[in-house]
Amino acid sequence: MPSASSTAGWQYYFNAVQLDFLMQMVVGSQRVIWILVSALTLAGLLALSLDLAAAQPARYTYYGKVPERIWSYAYTTSGGWQIMNPPVSSFLLAIGAIEPDTTVRVVDLRTKTVIFEHTFSRFEKQYVVLNNGTVFKVSSNKPLNVLLLNLQSPPNASTGPVPHAFYPAVDGTYVGKRFVILASSDLNPWYTIFALEDSEVSISREDGAEKQTFRLRANEYKRVLLRSWYTYEITSTGNIMVQCGDPHSYWDTHESYAIPSASGTFVGTDFFSYSNLQWDPKEDVGFRVFALERTKVTVYDLERENVLEEFEMEPFSTYRFQAVTQAIRVSSKHPIQVMLVHEGDATKMAGRQANRENAYGAGVVFYTLPAGRKAVVYLPVNSTGEIVFFASDETILTIDDVTTIKLKPDEFYVLTQPGLHTVVADRDLAVQIIHWPKYPEYQGLWVSGTVLPAVETAGLAKEVELKEVAGFAIDVRLIIAAVALLAAAVGLMLARRRRKGG
Repeated sequence: MPSASSTAGWQYYFNAVQLDFLMQMVVGSQRVIWILVSALTLAGLLALSLDLAAAQPARYTYYGKVPERIWSYAYTTSGGWQIMNPPVSSFLLAIGAIEPDTTVRVVDLRTKTVIFEHTFSRFEKQYVVLNNGTVFKVSSNKPLNVLLLNLQSPPNASTGPVPHAFYPAVDGTYVGKRFVILASSDLNPWYTIFALEDSEVSISREDGAEKQTFRLRANEYKRVLLRSWYTYEITSTGNIMVQCGDPHSYWDTHESYAIPSASGTFVGTDFFSYSNLQWDPKEDVGFRVFALERTKVTVYDLERENVLEEFEMEPFSTYRFQAVTQAIRVSSKHPIQVMLVHEGDATKMAGRQANRENAYGAGVVFYTLPAGRKAVVYLPVNSTGEIVFFASDETILTIDDVTTIKLKPDEFYVLTQPGLHTVVADRDLAVQIIHWPKYPEYQGLWVSGTVLPAVETAGLAKEVELKEVAGFAIDVRLIIAAVALLAAAVGLMLARRRRKGG
């Protein structure tokens, strides 16, 4: 039999061999893990680079149609329906480059002819006059500013029409930290900067003659004056949105516009817009919410930081409200769409003027819808008009779950039935709404202008962590104050009764 010492020696030897084997296994495993981690890291970086490449479209396409009936009539008690804005035969397409070496081509989609072609330098601007009814495509290798304005010739003055729309950031989404915009405005501060996050914002004009810097807290906004036909660069440390125009007061005409969400797309859960302190309660105009699912919607007053209104919505329903404040935020539990819409009815209560005693509202509205996302489109019910769908790729479009349309690249489809419709497509869509009042039958369309989106950016969304509007604390304080006043009133009544009884 082996001795105890030899047995211990063999045991030590076996333990050492096992430990060495285990160490080699660990080292080997570490190497395997390191190789796997390295491979996964490289794969992740490759995927990220592919995602980033996919996030930046290789092309940018802007579609649109120039309205055909560009005039307007107004009613006066002395003369009945009279021409307010005489007919014009064209609109101006204003194109502003953001980056150098930007190649641009404008094509008439009906005749397939090239209207304009040019390679832009940084911040360069060009203007193209388009005849009424022209259906066009603007294609570019880099993002652009594309404005459709109620001008009949290239600008030769320091002011211009005010587009009622939001401007996209340099990446094509409507939320970001850098915007380069071509301004069109009169001498009023029509541009609103909304801060989605705490931000320090800087604005500089292309020639360096104007510069301003200011701070905004999340949910704050600032109105600024930008001069026409200059390019402005707006940078921010936090995510912002840029709006031009507003709903106007009851003294003015109203132009419909689409509102992008705080994710940068036109379908989302949070929306910001300038509003107005003067709304005619009888006029056929207001903010309109479109629900895509059953949801609860809250409207916040950004001026007073409190809740203006709350309402429940069923899937694919719509709700209209007027917000008597300077600016609002619309928040929903589930995805919605939001627009400012004038329905077209001429009735109003206030704001009588010598040349316009009836209400007038119209719209040339652009937005995009991402592929595969069932959404809604809306043609105002008291208006005449059309919804035009544009596709840059071969697309299958389904309307109201019944009508299916196959569109070839650069084809468009026109829907003229008023009201709410559901739509879904297997490719990104550009949508244009053109509408004007139904009566009188010879009425036309008169708007200042708008800003066009690129169809390829329809699905480019951002994740921004929004802060709550600080209205709940204010509401609680009001409730506490009201309870205290009620308690004091009840105490006073009881005291008086005791005195009478005594």
